[in-house]
Amino acid sequence: MSNGPYGQLACGCGVVSLLICGAPLGVGRDAEGEPVTFWPLSAIQLGQGADELQISPVVSGGDAWHCRRCDERLLHADEEAEVAVLAGLPEDTDGSGVGLTTSQQRRLEALGYRVLAGASQE
Repeated sequence: MSNGPYGQLACGCGVVSLLICGAPLGVGRDAEGEPVTFWPLSAIQLGQGADELQISPVVSGGDAWHCRRCDERLLHADEEAEVAVLAGLPEDTDGSGVGLTTSQQRRLEALGYRVLAGASQE
C-alpha cells in the first residue's frame, strides 16, 4: 500500500470498508449518466469485513464487490483493465489528468462507462 493520500469507503451498514490509496486515474460516467471515478485496482485494500464482502461476476464483465448484509455495491472491479470503478467523484478532483492507458479506456467503454476529460496515456 502506498504512503500517498487515501480515503475510506464503507457500505451503508458499516460492516465492510475499503481503503483507497493514491490518486484516481480519471473520472467518467456510468451507463445511467452518474459520475464515477476510476482507480488502479492495486489502490484498493480491504479495511474490514472480509467475511461479509461478496464478489460476484457482472454480466457485462468484471466483478461487483458488495456487502452481504446490506447488499450495497462498493465498486466494480475489472481485472483485465486493472481498474476499480467507484461511484461518485473525489472531493479534490477537477477531472483533469487522466492516467488511463488507451487499452484501459477502451475496456471501460466496453463495460459501459464513458471516460471524461483529458487524453489517455499510451
